[in-house]
Amino acid sequence: MLKKSPLAPKNIGKIKQIKGIDLYVYSAGLYNKKRLDLALFLFKNKTSVAEVFTKSSLRSCTLDWNEKNLKNKEIEALIVNSGNANTFTGQAGINALTKISNFVSNKFKVSVKKVFFASTGVIGEKFPENKILNTLKKDKSKTNNWLQAAQSIMTTDTFPKAISVKTMIENKTITITGIAKGSGMIEPNMATMLGFIFIDCLIPQNILQKLLKDLVDKSFNQITVDGDESTNDTVIMTSTNSVSFKNKISSIKDKRISKIKNSLLPVVKYLAEQIVRDGEGATKLINIKVESAKNSPQAKRIAKAVANSPLVKTAFYGNDPNWGRIVMAIGKTYEKIDPKKLKIYIGKQTVVANGAEYKKLNLQKLKKYMASKEIDLKLDLGQGNYSYETQTCDFSHKYVDINAAYRT
Repeated sequence: MLKKSPLAPKNIGKIKQIKGIDLYVYSAGLYNKKRLDLALFLFKNKTSVAEVFTKSSLRSCTLDWNEKNLKNKEIEALIVNSGNANTFTGQAGINALTKISNFVSNKFKVSVKKVFFASTGVIGEKFPENKILNTLKKDKSKTNNWLQAAQSIMTTDTFPKAISVKTMIENKTITITGIAKGSGMIEPNMATMLGFIFIDCLIPQNILQKLLKDLVDKSFNQITVDGDESTNDTVIMTSTNSVSFKNKISSIKDKRISKIKNSLLPVVKYLAEQIVRDGEGATKLINIKVESAKNSPQAKRIAKAVANSPLVKTAFYGNDPNWGRIVMAIGKTYEKIDPKKLKIYIGKQTVVANGAEYKKLNLQKLKKYMASKEIDLKLDLGQGNYSYETQTCDFSHKYVDINAAYRT
């Protein structure tokens, strides 16, 4: 059992059950030790579904399956397992999805075309379909404890990631619950992790899909732990028909969608940050902001280059304000930067200005700040009005230890 991250939240709070969804959580023996490792969500009402996928060219067959079923615009069952990614498992992996979906369809009276999957774990190992099928035959695992769902999808995670919020629309209470997993192999080009967002009012699928894409771009896509995009990344958002409105939502421009989005954005941002806080071996959360870029792509490229630099990340781990590594990371993007206009700030201190180390830099004070658990890094390019923000963590010895022993 991995020691809980020092950046973990002190408490998670109560995770709310979503009306219209039955949750089953199991210990299917997908690991060498007994632990929760399988979750089944059953959707009672007409439920819209949206999903965004990894852009990896070598992705899990579960995502191919989901992309096909997404065309039906509704979801009736979602099966999530940890311990095995069902990636590079050949035809056997696809056959396993067919067998499991047929079983769930017959047992719970749902459509095979509305069954979705998500898997996380080791790539390339035989998918344990028999363990999953035998476990799903049990009827005693229904629960109202949604935190257990977050626990069941953990791999190298050291704490579950979950949040619930409520909002009022037309005098009706709308509940939103989100769960996620992720610790390593994290640099989303979508979201290098698994994320699930549940809301209990009905939003048409075409609107839900647009909403999810925008939410992901402003949260999961802005984080990185190690720069590695996974084969299994997915974020799924569902909206049940448990809370209805007098007039149905029919446009992304509907004022109710704006209010729902304002409630959803803190949820996905929170989950994304928790993934960084639980980065494998992380001891520091690093907030990076690029300002005054000539355009958005430039700002993003530089922010991600700095965030993913092993030399920058190890310097932060060692409390070393080695700004030369930051300059190196900026330069390797090949973006044209005027050294005299570039300013680098760590915390509230100016570190670089006018093409050199800032003359009034208080190095002792800066080193003390570098020992903080959360560090702000700002890069002012002095070129334009565009900006980009990303979150990352440091690299410690523990990152190597965890990944060297991942399959042992």
